[in-house]
Amino acid sequence: MISERVGYFPGHVNIGLVLGHSGAILIDSGLDTQTAKKIKKGLDAIAQPLCAVIQTHAHADHFGGNAYLLGCWPTAQVYAPPLEEAIIRYPILEPIYLNMGAEPLDALRNKFLLAQASRVDHLLPVDGEMEIDGVSLSILSLPGHSWQQVGVVCDEICFAADSYLGEGVLEKHKLPFLVDAYETLLSIAKLMETSYRGYLPGHGAFTTSVQDVLNKNKEWHERIYRLVEEILDVECTLEDALARVCDRLEIHIENASNYVLFRTALMGYLIGLSKEQRVTYRFVSNKWLWSRAGLLQDGGEGEER
Repeated sequence: MISERVGYFPGHVNIGLVLGHSGAILIDSGLDTQTAKKIKKGLDAIAQPLCAVIQTHAHADHFGGNAYLLGCWPTAQVYAPPLEEAIIRYPILEPIYLNMGAEPLDALRNKFLLAQASRVDHLLPVDGEMEIDGVSLSILSLPGHSWQQVGVVCDEICFAADSYLGEGVLEKHKLPFLVDAYETLLSIAKLMETSYRGYLPGHGAFTTSVQDVLNKNKEWHERIYRLVEEILDVECTLEDALARVCDRLEIHIENASNYVLFRTALMGYLIGLSKEQRVTYRFVSNKWLWSRAGLLQDGGEGEER
């Protein structure tokens, strides 16, 4: 425990714990049944029934434990942000959007991308205060990694979801998953303006001094921005850009899951650069071509956007 009523279960995905008046409030539930069984064992050890699960966002590794836990405690309530809740209720949407909206390949129907479905009982505010089981909580809007991802603050401890990653996690993944790099950087800037007693990311270590790791994340995203701009000095398709980015970052894609995650991440960086008017695109010979802003000369074929 971090304090008398706030703690967490450490793991590949950190799971927050808040003790309410009648039982435990979890912040996310982990990847799968195996993880959930460990959580149940931990709650049993402190004689705390589960009264609620707060979902920070709708990625399988953050809500995959719900099905088992709700089977153990059927009256527990589930809270999730708008939009994210739809994917939690219909998890097939995750591999669908990763597969560009098409029917997912069998290779994309794995526990890392397709969790068991879970009911959602209440929508979280995107930003604001709320109370669950007698405990006052602040909900922080932290989009970027996912569309309406939120953080949760209780007793000055910030559960920051995947708004930032631990340094080791950044170094492992190299091209971190996100859907909008512009919003990711805004969320990091938002956290930089805070001064809570402690911070726990979804992936990484608890810290009482968050500025260094936030700066590391900011610099990491900005470095990838610069890398993408450099690669787009030569106009190319998204697929070609992905191959070049992966080569430069020494990423070796070996399966469909990795491919769609890295492709979505790169598109998230392109979206961010596009919002800052640092890249452009056009359609030529049935190809969607991207380039660094200002690269194309007047009179080029196709319409630049």
